[in-house]
Amino acid sequence: MVIVAFASGNKGGTGKTVTASLLSYHLAKSGRQVLLIDLGEYGSSTQLTLERDPGPPYLNDYFLGNASWGDVIVTSPFSDNLHVAPSRGEIGPVDAETLEYLLDRVSSHVSHVFIDLPAYPGSLYDPIVGLAEIIVPVFNPDSLSFQAVKEWLKRRAFRSRKLVLPLLNKYFTMMGEWKEKAEDEFGSVFTLPFDSALLFSLTSTIEDAYSLSNRRVKDELRLLAYRIEKPLLKVTG
Repeated sequence: MVIVAFASGNKGGTGKTVTASLLSYHLAKSGRQVLLIDLGEYGSSTQLTLERDPGPPYLNDYFLGNASWGDVIVTSPFSDNLHVAPSRGEIGPVDAETLEYLLDRVSSHVSHVFIDLPAYPGSLYDPIVGLAEIIVPVFNPDSLSFQAVKEWLKRRAFRSRKLVLPLLNKYFTMMGEWKEKAEDEFGSVFTLPFDSALLFSLTSTIEDAYSLSNRRVKDELRLLAYRIEKPLLKVTG
């Protein structure tokens, strides 16, 4: 089982949640069993990957000890291979040991776990990120989000023990200087092109957005998925 954390430093609005949801759906469509854990502030990945609010219990109920892990996880109506640990509104206390217990229980059932982190300052969610083998920091071609990810990674002591796959999101080829700048800072960088289908102005579900997205989006998702699935290329401590 591969555990991937999607982060954006302390900067919101980078498309981190959309990316995590898209890649979850992409892998589920290809036959992988995927669990998406929604730790976002607004339950956005829950909204994108489930047709409607599943109702309680939510992930917060599990962390508070009011529900079992099995009661919380639901299957997406868009793919029998996509499972979601949903949230609604702000998550309460998030305990790494409690989440690790859930991960241990699902390890024989899923091949990939994607953790959609909130934008956070300081080290609040670092123990959660520490459970992941791979970190996908998502940023845009702008100074604020680039700096947020750069500083966030710089301050993570566990960075050297993880496989870090930076993703430049909402990218136009005419913005080549941003890709070069990112490569100078991070080395290899993945890109996801800007696509109006991913703005969710005309649709509200990940199934529709994926269907309407252009070929370049799907090609880039395929490249990122391939990199995540190459076990011999992963960095271990």
